[in-house]
Amino acid sequence: MTALLLRRLGVALPTLLLVSMMVFGLQKLLPGDPALALAGEERNPEVIEYLREKYRFNDPVPVQYAAWLGGLLQGDFGNSVRTRLPIGTMLAEKLPVTIELAVLSMLIALLLGLPIGIIAALRRGSALDYGASLFGLAGLSIPNFWLGIMLILLFSVHLGWLPAGGYVPPSEDLWGNLKAMLMPALVLGTGTAAIIMRHTRSAMIQAMKQDYIRTARAKGVKERKLVLRHALPNALIPVVTLGTLQFGELLAGAVLTEQVFSIPGFGKMIVDGVFSRDYAVVQAVVLCTAAVFLLMSFLADLAYVLLNPRLRT
Repeated sequence: MTALLLRRLGVALPTLLLVSMMVFGLQKLLPGDPALALAGEERNPEVIEYLREKYRFNDPVPVQYAAWLGGLLQGDFGNSVRTRLPIGTMLAEKLPVTIELAVLSMLIALLLGLPIGIIAALRRGSALDYGASLFGLAGLSIPNFWLGIMLILLFSVHLGWLPAGGYVPPSEDLWGNLKAMLMPALVLGTGTAAIIMRHTRSAMIQAMKQDYIRTARAKGVKERKLVLRHALPNALIPVVTLGTLQFGELLAGAVLTEQVFSIPGFGKMIVDGVFSRDYAVVQAVVLCTAAVFLLMSFLADLAYVLLNPRLRT
């Protein structure tokens, strides 16, 4: 286990360094001058020059990168050029919102994907199996932004059951928070549920074909126990690994959903940063997202080792 941790750490640090270089370098290729965007409509030449000096836009790109990386190693993400707030404080405010959305989405995905996948595998070739395949195809094909708009039209405009957007902190109103997060969680959860369903179905079909299943069935083990005690734990090994990585993707891929529902999370933060040429914010968000992906990848490997006794040696 210690060797696994050291190997993953040895891969994570160079990966984060490479991601930081790519993000920093690619942003410099974006069209437009960030100093002009920050100067306002008047675009006073003195103000523009002051902004270029203040944010080191006149320095060579390697010098800018070295200065940013040096501050990052000291725990300083810098300040947002748009809000003038410390980026570390902004991350601390936005990250819990996105984590809550990702947790609710993954919970919906598991509640939908696992049972449907198991039933589809056990009733292979039946109408239930074809219905599950249709659900999976729809979940993978329907764009998140379109599904979000349709849910707003149905549950907010026509029925009036749920708010159309916004965010309420759970510390202020827990019920209001759940009502505000339900639709965006459904939007993200259905797509992830389709992926989990397809993998669960495939893994269960393979598990039910194994020799130990035929042996247990020949010994008279009841079908319910056969599925829940023998086939399912082995079939869930790749599904747990996939689910861990999907959770990392939910943390990073909620940009459109957060925009549609006006949720002040990581997705909205990075979109605002791109449009306002707030390079430091974009760099910090992307780097944190990459770190989360690497953490989820490590947890997936760890879960695979814990669930598969043959790998513990």
